[in-house]
Amino acid sequence: MTAFRRQVDECHPLIPGYTGYIPLRFYRIGTSFGSDSVYCVNAFRNATERKEQQTCELQHAAATTPQLPPLRSNEEMIDVLDDYNYKRHPYVLGPVETRRGLLEPPIPGWTGFVPRSKVTEFGHGMRYHVMAENCYQDFKNLLEKGGHDPASTDIKGEEHVTKTTFSRPQQRFYRSEGMLPKYTGHIPHERSGIGRTFGNISRSCSVCNHMDENYGAYLAKKRKAEQALEQLVNEKKAADV
Repeated sequence: MTAFRRQVDECHPLIPGYTGYIPLRFYRIGTSFGSDSVYCVNAFRNATERKEQQTCELQHAAATTPQLPPLRSNEEMIDVLDDYNYKRHPYVLGPVETRRGLLEPPIPGWTGFVPRSKVTEFGHGMRYHVMAENCYQDFKNLLEKGGHDPASTDIKGEEHVTKTTFSRPQQRFYRSEGMLPKYTGHIPHERSGIGRTFGNISRSCSVCNHMDENYGAYLAKKRKAEQALEQLVNEKKAADV
């Protein structure tokens, strides 16, 4: 079953009451619906025919115009494109000369991952450039301490950036002197302290109020002392009996 198409012209205007789309209808004012419909449809049909004719002429000119001789062969162009893709493509690792060293700080404005920045004190109270440099240096020290050299997989002849190592004053994140001002992270038992300053709350919490290397060592020592005390009490009770 084929659709019925009705020609629109001066003798056959659109049916009265038609509310569908009419091209260019909004640009005509002060005439009847029949005159507007005939004029708009004819204008749209003529413009479409002219566009199709221009497209056909352009295709004919492109097909009949003789092609220019190439300046380079296809093999040379493929080699140039492959070389450009290898050096400049954002998803392909560049050549050895463009690789960044492990201790080289990130590009300004880069907001990606920085190792050791969230779990140590290096991520607070200093500029981003200094923080990133310290975090990368500490990460490199941990790799070397664990027996893995990040530069061992590099190609021979690559230049490495060497910087003076520094000693970390303390491995703890929650320190006995309290947290840094304006610190918005988690502090254990903070909600239990009411009517006290931020410094007093952070210094009195369980993770800060000790002098051991970290909170795990403090808990291990505390459990060992409790077990020794419990064993002493049990021995004393057994002696009394």
